[in-house]
Amino acid sequence: MKRGLSFLGSGVLLGAVTLSGAASAERAVKPMAEALFRQGRDLFKRGQYPEACAKFEESQRLEPKPGTLLNLAVCHEKVGKLATAWAELSSVEEVARREGPPEREAFARAQRTALEERLARLELRMEAPPASLRLTLDGEPLNGAALNAPFPIDPGRHRVGAAAPGKKEWSTAVEVPSEQASIVVTIPALEDEPPPGALAPRAAAAPRPREPKPPADSTGTTLMAIGFSVGAVGLVVGAVAGALTLSKSDALAEVCTDDRCPPSWAGELSTAKTLANVSNAGFAALAVGAGVGVAGLLMQPSRSATAGASAALTPVLGPGALGLRIRF
Repeated sequence: MKRGLSFLGSGVLLGAVTLSGAASAERAVKPMAEALFRQGRDLFKRGQYPEACAKFEESQRLEPKPGTLLNLAVCHEKVGKLATAWAELSSVEEVARREGPPEREAFARAQRTALEERLARLELRMEAPPASLRLTLDGEPLNGAALNAPFPIDPGRHRVGAAAPGKKEWSTAVEVPSEQASIVVTIPALEDEPPPGALAPRAAAAPRPREPKPPADSTGTTLMAIGFSVGAVGLVVGAVAGALTLSKSDALAEVCTDDRCPPSWAGELSTAKTLANVSNAGFAALAVGAGVGVAGLLMQPSRSATAGASAALTPVLGPGALGLRIRF
């Protein structure tokens, strides 16, 4: 019997200590909330609205009061959070309707009514929403009843999301203007998630690129064309002029001695000397052209990795044939 009384006494003592701690914490919070409220009023009077709103919010969090919430609503209106201010004024109006004073209820109602004409509203629509649809607004969950029901929203950028079991998540960004507007976001049918263990479709193998052929050396090709063409012309000129020179020389040898010819043969002698010079020039052009052509040939890329290109240039001079033979 005594033991039972002992336990009862301990329980009463524990409860007293708990109540004492809660009362102590409440006594500490009230002065802080009051100080923050006064700081918020001073900042509001100086036009520092964002800083004032932060003070009012913290004061209301520590000690919720209709008066503090009313000041916070007016402050939120100043910074453009019209939907938030509208909701706070509605709460103040409801509490004042029950608890008074009537002046506060009338003020909150007048402010709320004036804001309604400036609110932007967002409406979410979706045809045949799936079971267990989950909606979010800026990461915060929304009730499924939010579909097809316009609701006030603060200006700025927001993100709407939708998800359901077995479906891929969907989201989109919404830009809300600073004044009255009606915005409709239509949520499309959610795509099915692939079944567990399903393999993603394999991408087709890319064709193996062919090894590029070495580009022909345009400089070498040009040198070949010019060089062999000049050589061919030089060979023709040199051979023809040489043949004529030999013919003239045979005729002059019969009438001339030691380059001394009768006056009547002076013209033939001059012609023979000219033909000899032309023949020499032609064969000189042949040599130069052949050298240039071979140089261009050597500048061409090799035909294979193991065999190099080679060429031989052979003059062709004979009955019925006059030219160059090129052998690779």
